[in-house]
Amino acid sequence: MGSSNMYYREAGFWVRDAQAEVWLYLLAQEAKTVAAPTEWLVAAREDWELQATLGVSGCVSPRLDDHLGTHPDRVALTLDLSERVVQQLLAWSPAIPKDVANSFGTGGQGSWFFADVPTESLLACGRAFISLLRGEFPPGIDRWAL
Repeated sequence: MGSSNMYYREAGFWVRDAQAEVWLYLLAQEAKTVAAPTEWLVAAREDWELQATLGVSGCVSPRLDDHLGTHPDRVALTLDLSERVVQQLLAWSPAIPKDVANSFGTGGQGSWFFADVPTESLLACGRAFISLLRGEFPPGIDRWAL
């Protein structure tokens, strides 16, 4: 299993691909709930869902610099969507049922979860993602969020 870097504004953290894929899939699903989404959000959610389901080892990316840039309104909306994903994960805790997780299609064709998916590492990914959006990671320092 590969690892990918969640990167934004010269800072980032590393997670296992499965963490990044499930996080981005759930983030894309939350973005779909936004009424009258702007063009940038439509592009971001389509990309996040593609990143989640493509099945590329070591190359899963939210492309935050491309999608959010330095626009405070985009960052604020993505933070709100991220907080909603955290709440969904907490509702599933301690694990996402494997049938639900398999319905996401993450990891690419032929990729399956054979057991319920513990939410602990997904929550760690989500909390690190939120910290990254808030600018709480020093530039140039990569961390692990396992």
